[in-house]
Amino acid sequence: MNAFRRISLLLSLTLLAGAFGAKASAESFWAEHRVLSSKPPIRNACVMPAEAELDRFGVKSTERLPKESDDWAVALTSLVNAHLKAVGVIPVSATNPLSSGASDSDIQQVIQQIQLKYDGMARSVDKKPKEISKGAYTLGDQVAMLPCAPNSDVIVIIRGAGSIPTVGRQAMAGLAGGIMEQGALVTVTLVDAKSGEILAMTRFRNVADFVTNSEEGLGDPLDAGLADLNIGKARKLQAAREFSNPNQR
Repeated sequence: MNAFRRISLLLSLTLLAGAFGAKASAESFWAEHRVLSSKPPIRNACVMPAEAELDRFGVKSTERLPKESDDWAVALTSLVNAHLKAVGVIPVSATNPLSSGASDSDIQQVIQQIQLKYDGMARSVDKKPKEISKGAYTLGDQVAMLPCAPNSDVIVIIRGAGSIPTVGRQAMAGLAGGIMEQGALVTVTLVDAKSGEILAMTRFRNVADFVTNSEEGLGDPLDAGLADLNIGKARKLQAAREFSNPNQR
């Protein structure tokens, strides 16, 4: 993650904490009409390993946390898999060779190429996400080289960026009359498993304990994002949750 995106994240988290409090969450989404209409429906997903970065930011400096970042990436992948299953979509790991006979090194090479291609256009997508609805972005048909692609409707790409304030940073926020909590920004992108076209993206922020319990910290906004995109039975489940708890959102 470059410095510009990191600074943007910190500013977003600061604003969220000040405006909404410790449990604040918000999501945005962009998608082609065929995704929103569920025609054809998305039933099978090839899930790429999540890439995530955690920073600890203090009064004067920011420190990247490599091990914690890797652990959080694994947790994010598990979270997305679980929530896809919950809405009736069958997830398969992009690292699974299935019956292809592909070696682990070959699969990892393809995964790396796809991740790099996505990262290369991420800034454009972030800047003009509405263009997703026009089919403006594609990763190319190299996505079809993944063993799970032939039997999948979409490739799922997960990105996470999180920041944890030090005690000193929290104290400084307190003196200024605000609240500084740890928070995260997560993006889940759906890519056509055959053509590589980016079909949809949901992006959500949350200010909560997302590190020790990703489900509690990020589960609700992820559910809301899947419902926004009308993935599987997510919209019906979200409506049922809101009916039983009108104050949820």
